[in-house]
Amino acid sequence: MAALSIHLFGRSLTLDAFPLSPQLKGVGMSDWEGYGDRLARRLGYTNTFLHKEPMLDITEPAPAHLAGACDFVISSEVLEHVDPPWQRSLEHLRQLLVPGGLLVLTVPYKLEGTTEEHFPELHEYTVVELGSRRVLLNRTRAGVLQAYDDLVFHDAAGSTLEMRLFAIGDLLAALEAAGFSARVWDEPTPQHGIVWNEPWSIPIVARRSAAWSEP
Repeated sequence: MAALSIHLFGRSLTLDAFPLSPQLKGVGMSDWEGYGDRLARRLGYTNTFLHKEPMLDITEPAPAHLAGACDFVISSEVLEHVDPPWQRSLEHLRQLLVPGGLLVLTVPYKLEGTTEEHFPELHEYTVVELGSRRVLLNRTRAGVLQAYDDLVFHDAAGSTLEMRLFAIGDLLAALEAAGFSARVWDEPTPQHGIVWNEPWSIPIVARRSAAWSEP
C-alpha cells in the first residue's frame, strides 16, 4: 500500500488518509479484505476473483470492460500460481492498464539463477488424493503421463498450488519485454513500519510504457 500511495499520490499515506479519488480506477486479484475494502472506499477500486464474481482470469486476455481502463492493478502472490507460460499473464496485465498505468506486484523470488518451473510440461492435469499425499497427474502435449508428489500449496485449504519459484532477473526482463518499465521497490518507509530486512520477495512496481501499442 505504501508503494501504491507513493506512486499515485507522491507520498506514503495510510489507507484511510488516501484522498477520495473515485476517478482512479483499479483492480486487485483476491486481495486481502483488510486493505481491499478500504481501497474501495477511497478509490475506484474493485477486488476480483478467479472463482466468483467479479471475476478476472489473467491467463486470458483482458475482458473488454477492463481493457485499457485501469490506472492501477494490484497482483499480490498470484503469478506463482498461474499455469505456464506465465509470461502471457504479464501481457494480459499490461492490457488492463492505461498508458503509464501502475502495476504493483508481489511474488516469491530468489536473487540468483533462473526461474524454477516445477511442472515444465504442464498441459492437461489434475490433482488427486493418493494414499496420504496429494499428487499432480499431467498429460504432456506429446501424450506422456507424468506424476508429481512433491507439491507445495500456499493456503491452508490446499487449493493454491505453487507452480514456480521466480528468479528476479527473469521476472524483471519479462516485464520489460511485456511493455513495462519495472523495478524492485525496496525503499524503506520507517514511519509506517516498513523496513526490508531481507533482499528477496520485495514488491515490484511497473509502469505500462506510454509508447507501447497493441499489435
